[in-house]
Amino acid sequence: MSQENVDVVRSTFEAFQRRDLDAFLGCFDPDVEYRSLVLEVEGTYRGHEGMRRWWDGLLTVFPDWNPQIVDSRDVGRCVVSRVRAEGRGTGSGISYDRDIWHAAELREGRLWWSAFFRTEAEAVEAAGQRE
Repeated sequence: MSQENVDVVRSTFEAFQRRDLDAFLGCFDPDVEYRSLVLEVEGTYRGHEGMRRWWDGLLTVFPDWNPQIVDSRDVGRCVVSRVRAEGRGTGSGISYDRDIWHAAELREGRLWWSAFFRTEAEAVEAAGQRE
């Protein structure tokens, strides 16, 4: 694992914050497997088409969704990050403001597995299972 991989993970969050879907997708392998925490009832998203569905669904529910990486570290072949996530639901008006955890495995400079978790322990465990 290298600082380059940590930087790629950060780039995904920065592209999302800019709402730059093309740059966001460019950070992901075309065959990515992506598990959302916010839209977890919809299951795992696969490939760029799945990522587009996730993007549209999330921004429909939380148009002001703002995830920011607080810190990241290497865990074997994965990058684990603590993320501060904030947003307000469109229908309910309920605000979401808490830390969540992200784990990602990269291949050839792109995320090919990415998932969010409620706790650091869950993220680190999942990352360890990627070995």
